Amino acid sequence: MIAVLGGLIAACTWGTSTLFASRAARQIGPASTLAWVGIVGVTFITPIALWYGIPFDATWTDLGLLLAAGVGSAFGLRLTYAALARGKVGVVVAITSTEGAVAALIAVIAGERLGLLGGIGIAVATLGVMGVGLGRHVDDSDHVARDNRRAALTASGAALVFGSSLWASGDVAQRVGGPWVVFSARITAVLTIAIPLLLRRQLQYARPGILLAGGAGLIESIGFLGFLWGAAGGLGIAAVVATQYATVATLLSWIFLKERLSRLQITGVATVIAGVILLTVSRSV
Repeated sequence: MIAVLGGLIAACTWGTSTLFASRAARQIGPASTLAWVGIVGVTFITPIALWYGIPFDATWTDLGLLLAAGVGSAFGLRLTYAALARGKVGVVVAITSTEGAVAALIAVIAGERLGLLGGIGIAVATLGVMGVGLGRHVDDSDHVARDNRRAALTASGAALVFGSSLWASGDVAQRVGGPWVVFSARITAVLTIAIPLLLRRQLQYARPGILLAGGAGLIESIGFLGFLWGAAGGLGIAAVVATQYATVATLLSWIFLKERLSRLQITGVATVIAGVILLTVSRSV
């Protein structure tokens, strides 16, 4: 039950934070959105990480993986926000949710055995991504369709970066603690995006964009803590439920933003989710 509840918390909060970030990115730009997500996120997660305990026994390898995970997460978010600023939420989240499949492929290249079910999951998710990226709603203008395809390409880059970061953080999170992985991602965004923008006087303060970005940073961090709580009761179940953040974000964008996807794109979203679930189940059995 804890695993399901933790996964639901992650799915609902991550889906909501994606919606917030998409609106913020269109109002204050992807860079300032990431800056405020980092500022709010590091403010929220720092006391939690300190309460968790400083990992004094971490090795240089652990620190290197922690840095790689943080940089990958920050860069992946930057690409995601750029895609959200241009394309539909449903298109973007369906593609970025394949980060687990990317991490699995990297693990296979590194020597890990995947299995038949995992291979089917990756193949299904890949087909779904193609449907999402190539589909077009009948009401979409040529400009909107072109923007969605560009957003799909950018989101694909984000999935590759996120997947690499996920693979790097997989082992190190168990040794130094999940909160420090989140802290690494948020402090990286602050150091590489927020501070340079502030020094160049390019950090955007316009409302409601700044409030939406800050809300996205807070909600996403809460979601990660919810996922960690659920993972303690069953990592596989929590991960499967958490992947439904793509469904939540797509549903919210349909209700509040009036975004419409074609039948091919809706089928693609469902196919991606099914593939990710198959992959997650295969890695938890």
